[in-house]
Amino acid sequence: MLKRREFLAVAAMAATGSLAGCGRRDDPPGSLYGRAVAQAPPRTPWDAQWLAFEARMAENETLRIDYFTKAELGNEERMLHDLRRGRAHIGGMSLQGLASSIPELSIALAPYLFESNEEVDYVYDNHLYDIINELALAQNLILLQWVEVGWTHIFANRPLLVPSDAAGLKIRTSPNAAARFFCEAAGMDAIALGISDVIPALQTGLVEGGLSSLPFHFFSTLEMARDFTLTRHSFDTGAIVLNRDWYERATASQRETIDQAWGSSADARAGVRAMTGMLEGAMRSGVMRGPDGNVVRELRTSQGEPIAVHDLDPAQRAAWRQATENVVDRLVDDAGGRSREVYEAILAGKAAFAARQTGGDA
Repeated sequence: MLKRREFLAVAAMAATGSLAGCGRRDDPPGSLYGRAVAQAPPRTPWDAQWLAFEARMAENETLRIDYFTKAELGNEERMLHDLRRGRAHIGGMSLQGLASSIPELSIALAPYLFESNEEVDYVYDNHLYDIINELALAQNLILLQWVEVGWTHIFANRPLLVPSDAAGLKIRTSPNAAARFFCEAAGMDAIALGISDVIPALQTGLVEGGLSSLPFHFFSTLEMARDFTLTRHSFDTGAIVLNRDWYERATASQRETIDQAWGSSADARAGVRAMTGMLEGAMRSGVMRGPDGNVVRELRTSQGEPIAVHDLDPAQRAAWRQATENVVDRLVDDAGGRSREVYEAILAGKAAFAARQTGGDA
């Protein structure tokens, strides 16, 4: 039985003629109908990217796309289910969500696997795209391009400077194994919840914090936690994926529009990184020191309540890294499939990037 929200969404799609690719009387011959799905909160860089994508797609009058990019159709697991079966056709996914269909992607979310944005970009663009797209094709998906979510940190109502500070804390995670294993390795109680369930869970005490990128936390859960600790433990690059059958039905002209409408991966990353930089700049404008000597940067809620943002010193970061260093091996065993191959591709990419940085052979 459909839940009320799902029923209303289906009814709305029926009213707009989007169910089963239904056309409108005045549509040009050969029109391709589709549905785009994502979880892009309003006024965020992701929302702006979807608006720009919609405008570019509309330049091809034979592409008729309905947009449900603010989580109208459910969580990422539900959206992926629809994408694989042709009920949706274009999706913006976090890697944590996409890993529910491609478990090998969990390896890329292992803690402390990457050191910098530049390293991430090089590895994904030059060493991971082909193998991940092969895995996507087996799920009736096509990887259009990488986008961006950003570095993952922890929010709660107390600073979490070392793993012992977080022992026993009830932390919201995505259903992804990398997030769950990270929390468990650090002694936290991992509770998997969809994005729409996070705020009610924080309000009722079901969870006491969660894992999030800085921009996503700022636009969604900032009011719900007093402390944000910059663990920078994982990088979620995100992806735009297509239903393979739908894309293969497109004409050459339609494919060209679809291929180009999002812009480059660099463009997709730039918006989120600009927002992250703006937020970090706002924090730096109020730099102060906490009682333990750690740098604390201050944000405020819309009501003026202070939100403390905590940096880690090298010893504290090393403590997090040490506590979670075995997670990647556990992920390789858990995901199975081609996970070892994916991990080796990441290691090869990291080595090539390091060689480039030191002037060696890539």
